[in-house]
Amino acid sequence: MTGSGEQFLEELRRLVSAGFSLVLVVTHEEARALRAVRGLVPRASAPVWTVTGGWDDTGACKDAAEAVLAAAASESEALHVMLDPHPFLGAPAFVRALRDFVRSSAQKRRVLVMIAPVAEVPIELEKDLAVLELPLPTDGDLRNLLVAGEPKVPIPATWEVAAMVRAARGLTWVEAQRAYRVARQQPTAEQALRKVTAEKRRVMRRSASVELVEAEVGIDDVGGLEVLKGWLRARVKSFGDEARAFGLPEPRGMLICGVQGCGKSLVTKAASAVLGIPLVRLDFATVFSSPSPEHALRQAMRISEAIAPLVLWVDEIEKGLAGAAADANQARVFGDFLVWLQEKKEPVFVAATANEVEQLPPELARRGRFDDVFFVDLPAWREREEILAIHLKHRGRDPGRYDVRELTRSLDHFSGAELEQVVISGLFRAFSLGRELTDDDLKHAASEVVPLATMYEEKIQALRSWAATRARRASADRRALELFED
Repeated sequence: MTGSGEQFLEELRRLVSAGFSLVLVVTHEEARALRAVRGLVPRASAPVWTVTGGWDDTGACKDAAEAVLAAAASESEALHVMLDPHPFLGAPAFVRALRDFVRSSAQKRRVLVMIAPVAEVPIELEKDLAVLELPLPTDGDLRNLLVAGEPKVPIPATWEVAAMVRAARGLTWVEAQRAYRVARQQPTAEQALRKVTAEKRRVMRRSASVELVEAEVGIDDVGGLEVLKGWLRARVKSFGDEARAFGLPEPRGMLICGVQGCGKSLVTKAASAVLGIPLVRLDFATVFSSPSPEHALRQAMRISEAIAPLVLWVDEIEKGLAGAAADANQARVFGDFLVWLQEKKEPVFVAATANEVEQLPPELARRGRFDDVFFVDLPAWREREEILAIHLKHRGRDPGRYDVRELTRSLDHFSGAELEQVVISGLFRAFSLGRELTDDDLKHAASEVVPLATMYEEKIQALRSWAATRARRASADRRALELFED
């Protein structure tokens, strides 16, 4: 049995010893779960029920309620397993049969284990049914699968086993097996590693509320925000054993609030590169649109912890949690998320961004859930210079050929996104006139932009007032910077 399978079986034994005769195992890995569950009675049979074949494919008791009653009446079998019973958990007859099973099994030590991909527990069974999730494969499991999974096709000597294992974290046993098989067909170790990563990205996009993101952004691609960037650099070594021995806890993350278009999402992506760990995006819209939001969030957190260490990017978190105060379902999901933020044991660095700070629940921003709360303001003049130079460089232009300092002097209300648009619009103008980009093109483009901060000046001031006592500035104080701008 694999390492994660042993952990699962030990937890299952603990629940049975505690007196639970009904256990719901939540997983998509039916075959792996079934092998682990049979470990409860390794030298005895364990009848298995399906809706298509009844008990052990004999055709007996295809009706779910009848099947439970038959299991309760059995004198020879201590363990029964039902596969995919979740569609019937809302049926009164099935629920009643399960409650009768609990009552009749109290003295006979019978156990009924149900294996299903989702957990929708009726209120009648909340006190009698234990829910247990099959853990994803551990690093040891993935290593064994890689090394011994295809004995007739040994892995190439050029492969880095540790790197392949890290790339497969978060995949189920079957998904990892498929990814490794595809990887074996690649001509080089580098291509094999990319295939495993690509397979994980595809699986996560299809089956979860989390997505593996290729950041493609370094800290040098972020203009300004020197305080926040310095804070991130100071945490580069904090994910290792040396930091634990020094007495440091795992970094928990950061909440970044502020003006739209000023680099909140960009610096979150850069955090992945600075810390040297993968970037995964959690989409609360997908969580709440799923049939079971609570299960979708648990799955997302489980995958995140399996892939850890990583940066978990929650963009515009206030939009995902906006209805928690009025909607009981969203409130439960929000509560689960808060508990996880506080109690998570794996090194998941949560980087959340927010624009509408007035919608943020106060309990989200309190210390212990994030290491720090930062406020991103409109860039000061020197920061605008840096940002415009970065965007010119990204578009293949030498910033030294342009009067960047003079161009940005009067653009006080421009965000980083609007400075990028100045460069793009200037390039469009130069291209249409059949010549190279000039300072005049950039000035003309800037004159056509009405900054968002100008249109919503009152809102910006409200943001700054909120941040004055609740957040740490991501940049040096604007007033201090502007003393040196002349």
